[in-house]
Amino acid sequence: MHLRFINHMNRLWSRTVLGLVAICAPVASFAQEANTVSGQTQVQSQEQLQLMQLLQSIEPYRPTADIQGKATLAGSTTMQLLGQNWSQRFKLFHPQVEFQRGADGTNAGLEALAKDPNTIVGVSRSVTEQDVAQLKAGACKDPIALIVALDPLAIYVHKDNPIAALTPEQIKQLFGASADGKPNAKTWGELGVPGPLASQAIRIHHRSEISGTRNFISSAILNGAKLAEPAVTHASNVEICKAIAQDPAGVGMCGFGDGNATVRPVALMLSQQKIEANETSFLSGLYPLVRPLTLVFDKSLMSQDKGLRESVLRYILSRDGQQEAIRAGFYPLDPNFIRNEIAQLSGPQMR
Repeated sequence: MHLRFINHMNRLWSRTVLGLVAICAPVASFAQEANTVSGQTQVQSQEQLQLMQLLQSIEPYRPTADIQGKATLAGSTTMQLLGQNWSQRFKLFHPQVEFQRGADGTNAGLEALAKDPNTIVGVSRSVTEQDVAQLKAGACKDPIALIVALDPLAIYVHKDNPIAALTPEQIKQLFGASADGKPNAKTWGELGVPGPLASQAIRIHHRSEISGTRNFISSAILNGAKLAEPAVTHASNVEICKAIAQDPAGVGMCGFGDGNATVRPVALMLSQQKIEANETSFLSGLYPLVRPLTLVFDKSLMSQDKGLRESVLRYILSRDGQQEAIRAGFYPLDPNFIRNEIAQLSGPQMR
C-alpha cells in the first residue's frame, strides 16, 4: 500500500512541478565556485517558486459555520509541532474550539483512539490491517485515514563520512538485523567506505520502538524484517541528527528538515543512477524515501460533532493548512490528490 502511494505521488509531482535547473559540481577556481553557488541559489529559488505556485493552486480555507467543541490530538511525535501549529491557526477561524494533547507516539496514539473515539491520531507510518482490527475491536467503530502531508526521509551520516551513495541492498545491510541483533554490515568498510573510518563499527541512531519513523524503516525499507538494534535511541528526529553530528561513525534516518550543518544526507544509487537526497530530487519525483503523514479518526463521529472534524480536516487540506506543513519542515500534497481526498469524505475508509 505504501509503495503504491509513493508511485502515485511521484507521478503527480512529475506532472505538477516544472523542470529544475541542474546543480553544477564544485570546481577549483574561485570564479567557477561563484558560478556554482549562483547555480545552487537559482535552484533553491526555483524550488521555492514551485512550492509557492503549488500552494496557490490549493483552495484556501473558507469557514462555512460557527464551529464549537473539543478534540484530543495524539500520536506521532514527528507530527507534534505540526499538530500544534494547525490547532493554533484553526482557532483563529474558530476560537471556541478547544484542543488538548493526548498520548505521544504513533502506537500509543492508536491505542488511545481504540479506547476513546474522540481522539484524532497523527500517524507517521503506514496504517496496517492489525491497526485497523485493533481500532474496530475497541471503541473506534469506523476508522478512517487521511493523508495530510509528505515527509521525505534521508539517511544522515557525519559530514566527514566519505560514503558517496547507498544502494537498496546496502541500506538493508545497514539497518537490517543479523542473528546477533547488530547490523548485517558491521563496519563502514563493508559498505565501501575507505580510510580510517573503514574499520569503525557502524553506530545506528534510532527513535524508540513507539516511533513511526522506526516502523517506517522496518515496514517500507526492510519489508517487515527486524531492525538492527540501535547504539542509541532518541526522543526526536532532530535529536538523532544532533547526535550524529557528534558521532563520526553514526548513521540514522530523519526528515529533510531535521538535518544540520554537521551532518550530511547520503545519496541513493538506484538502477545505476545517483539520486541526491534533496528537494530537487523530491520535487522532480525521483526520490523514493517519502512517507505520508496521516491522521486517523473515527468517521462515525463526524455526524455527531456538528462539523468539527470535517472543518479541521478541510482546514488541514486547504492552502492555509498546507502552508503550515511547509513551515514545520514537511511538504504539501498535490492539489488533485487533495481534491480526491475531500471528495471521498476526508479519506478512504479502511475496511
